[in-house]
Amino acid sequence: MDLYLEIDRWVRQMRADLPLVDVFDKVAARMLRADGEEHRILATQLESLLREDGGYREALQILDMLIDRYPDDVYSSISKTTLYLYYLDNPEAALKSIDLALERANRTGFFRREALGNKARILLQLGRGQQLSDVLEEIMALKIVKDIPDVGRERDFVDRAPPGFIREDVLARYNQFRPKRPGDTTANEPPEFEPPDDCE
Repeated sequence: MDLYLEIDRWVRQMRADLPLVDVFDKVAARMLRADGEEHRILATQLESLLREDGGYREALQILDMLIDRYPDDVYSSISKTTLYLYYLDNPEAALKSIDLALERANRTGFFRREALGNKARILLQLGRGQQLSDVLEEIMALKIVKDIPDVGRERDFVDRAPPGFIREDVLARYNQFRPKRPGDTTANEPPEFEPPDDCE
């Protein structure tokens, strides 16, 4: 965490002082010299900068490198999924990416609910109501473990589904699992991060 905070502060300071292209160059140069956790953090920073600047194809290359180099890294596959879904309008590619994320999430225990939530959003966009209903069942069955990173209970993919799209019994149980609250959004965009409050 100390290393992440140090790198994050370094990048933020450069963002305040330098043109974005110079920030790219400095982060990329340091990444090439780094290894281990420092390399991984710098690569995720570079991917975020590229995505912000519209360099989606270059961001995909960084994510593919992270996925290949760090086989237990769940979040790079999730990031690749959101890049395909929200920025490149390619839900079929997003579905393939999220399946890899889920394979890693189930093996490591990290971000299982977040990966399933992203799969639900993809299936909604693809019009696959039966599969979405099955994913909601999986989300409700998850046991969230304290100190293992994940998101809180989400429902944007339920609220955006048309009437009859989700199986009636599943929808009723999901409405109990995660009731609608003031401030919930139905926008088709990445949801705000909310940590889980239902850990065992």
